[in-house]
Amino acid sequence: MQNNMRSKTAFKTFSDATNEVWFCCALVLTRVTLGVLFFTAGIAKFGGWSAAGYLNSATGPLASFFQSLAGSLLVDQLNLWGLILIGLALIIGLMVRPAGFFGALMMTLYYLAQFEQNTAHGYIDEHIIYALVLILLMAGGAGHVFGLDGLISGNLRKKKKLLTIFFG
Repeated sequence: MQNNMRSKTAFKTFSDATNEVWFCCALVLTRVTLGVLFFTAGIAKFGGWSAAGYLNSATGPLASFFQSLAGSLLVDQLNLWGLILIGLALIIGLMVRPAGFFGALMMTLYYLAQFEQNTAHGYIDEHIIYALVLILLMAGGAGHVFGLDGLISGNLRKKKKLLTIFFG
């Protein structure tokens, strides 16, 4: 009996205590609603939007770096299309791992660009929470639950390591 307790992993303990139906529903709802949040934020930026105002008002230790990016068409387009593509990936459950990674990176950059405002009430704000949820979705294979990642990875004839990074 003692030997079985030692070999039980943290994930096995979590899995045993989890109601699979409720967890899967919560996972899908979290993935899709976060996807809608990203997607609509990206769509709202069509029509002449620029990150220049946000970047020019950057604060904190990296303020000069972010201010140097203000007015760049490339930065504006990366932001707009990044939000849209991350949102779509989360909504349909396709390439959730890369979407989670780039979404977490984007939230970290947003956090650092307005560091003083984002840390005015402590070091944890919504950008950190979004980044952590995106990392959870990325690590947990959330695209396999009512998403296209599960369909694609299940139909790959030869699973290659590179493909599991994207669809894993």
